[in-house]
Amino acid sequence: MNISTAETKLIKLKAVGDICPGDKTIMGLGSRSVSQQLGADYFFNEIRELLIDADIVLGNFEGLLAKQSNRNDTSQLSFCGEPDFVYAMKRVGFTLVTVANNHTLEHGPKKFEETVTILERAGIAVCGLRCNSGKYYSKPVIVNVNSWKIGFLAYNWVGVDKFPEADRYIAQCRDSIVNYTWNRDKQDTIDVIHANLNVINDIKTLKQETDFVVLLPHWGYEFINYPPKGVVNEAKSFVEAGADMIIGSHPHVLQGMEFFDGKPVFYSLGNFIFDFRPSFLRDSAILSAEILIDKKVNYQYLPVIIDKKFQPRPANAGEANRINKLLSIYETIKKKTDCHLLEDDSAYKAYEKNYNKIKIQNILHHFLLLPKHPQIAKVIFRKFFSALDLIGFKLRGKAVRW
Repeated sequence: MNISTAETKLIKLKAVGDICPGDKTIMGLGSRSVSQQLGADYFFNEIRELLIDADIVLGNFEGLLAKQSNRNDTSQLSFCGEPDFVYAMKRVGFTLVTVANNHTLEHGPKKFEETVTILERAGIAVCGLRCNSGKYYSKPVIVNVNSWKIGFLAYNWVGVDKFPEADRYIAQCRDSIVNYTWNRDKQDTIDVIHANLNVINDIKTLKQETDFVVLLPHWGYEFINYPPKGVVNEAKSFVEAGADMIIGSHPHVLQGMEFFDGKPVFYSLGNFIFDFRPSFLRDSAILSAEILIDKKVNYQYLPVIIDKKFQPRPANAGEANRINKLLSIYETIKKKTDCHLLEDDSAYKAYEKNYNKIKIQNILHHFLLLPKHPQIAKVIFRKFFSALDLIGFKLRGKAVRW
């Protein structure tokens, strides 16, 4: 990695991982709750200087926004934050977010449209919206910087059947070569050449209209520090179609990067603001990239730790060393003669193992927090009966996940 000189630097771009403004893992004790207590600017106080010097700052906005008066007070909304969160993002330099992800329609089209409106009114461009007319499948965002046109496209591959109405609002891909379903007996027959045709066509079209194309995919398996082979092959095909840079999201952990034909692919930047409590989900990094006049990209990772109150801060030396090792896991696996870990089923099994581990840890956190927060008893009570329902489904032979 070479650091450019002032004479060759053209555009500075910074990217962060998954941003959730609401409570997710424990309702009433997540990001929205902290935001209400300490203010939305709290989340950005420690990393402000790492972001404000960029021309473009972007991230994956994995949540919704709604005013308190519009909430259903009898059932607090998971993933749903306060509108002032977005203005705090704007104050530290955010210019663009992708909403093409598997939680953006969590509470239906109305709240999704409200969220998009709030983001745009704050001056933050929204990428990943479905383009229902014209030549694009995903509505591109074009940012003008230093006489260059930087084009952005975003898509979601994950949980595309979870919210049937989502196809009308965000760009979703149903022809991936990766099996994202629970059915591991499924045989995928689509090859990389015939998969993702909407994505390929959009990249080729945008390439003709801009100077530099950035792809923002929501892809891969969660909780593992390397991408499955299918994602790698898809990334290569997107570069061949004309993508100049790819910055992925969804895994909630760091996954490293690689170059195809000199074009960088950053598979996942982990979480940025999320209320996960396990420590391995709070190791993160900010991507700092310089796009040069010859369209080459110089980059560095800025290691970040998310603390127990979900505030990201610069990592200390020891933490940075651990984070850099996480970023190198994928490179280490690739060097092995037997890369079976990257195969779809092997990667999925590793994901399921960590998924179950996180579920158990979350249950324990509920009980540990109970003495100081007795209201959690209601949550535990509801989860207990939900667990009984799941057991009943399993006994009847239905495929369900806890």
